[in-house]
Amino acid sequence: MIHHTVLWKLRELDSDARNDAIARFGRELSQLVGVVPGLVSVTLGVDAGADESNWDLSLLSVHESTAALATYQSHPDHVAIGTWFKEFVQSRAAVDSEH
Repeated sequence: MIHHTVLWKLRELDSDARNDAIARFGRELSQLVGVVPGLVSVTLGVDAGADESNWDLSLLSVHESTAALATYQSHPDHVAIGTWFKEFVQSRAAVDSEH
């Protein structure tokens, strides 16, 4: 299994726009399970706000293999979600690890 972990710092947004964007992002990513071959699960985490230096949002997606991760990353539905979400992003970090 491959764990694809992504962290985002979001741009300054009013709280309604931020909450709406995060909810839509999570909903759309979750809908990829069963659509993208080899995508096992998607978990989105929102920082609790205890420390301003923390990243705002995290994603853990689990894939059957590195090939399945590559399929996910190039899948048109995933690309469309990522393209839309980029407008809210200040910075991004990612790690892909084997488990």
